[in-house]
Amino acid sequence: MMHGSSQQTDFLEDDVGATSMNDGDQILRAYAAITSIRANVPERHEVEARWVNEFNAAIAKLEKSLGIDLQEFKVPQDALKRYVASCNSLTSDVTYLEGLWCERAILMQKLDSVLVYFTGLQDREDNKIGFHPSL
Repeated sequence: MMHGSSQQTDFLEDDVGATSMNDGDQILRAYAAITSIRANVPERHEVEARWVNEFNAAIAKLEKSLGIDLQEFKVPQDALKRYVASCNSLTSDVTYLEGLWCERAILMQKLDSVLVYFTGLQDREDNKIGFHPSL
């Protein structure tokens, strides 16, 4: 009976370790996505909504893995808009770009702010890489 209890305890410890390992993996994946977005987002005034959606998904992954609220770092939905592709001054016809777009500056500000936030937290800890807030 005692041996069975030990196995059950070992299983629970392994499960906790696996959860921690999974969270660490999710944090690393989110960090990789954010830094990749920063390096690859097009150098235009507006960027497609997919860039914002991918960034916000990475922030959501961090929130879940770290158990903290990072809403202020997400690009708000109202930043996604239709943008004018062309305008005919004679007929007043307006043609819009397909889909929703976001000003690149808004995405970059949110992206840079989350990286600075976690770099500041990381600097308080010794020799840790990635997102490791001290709670």
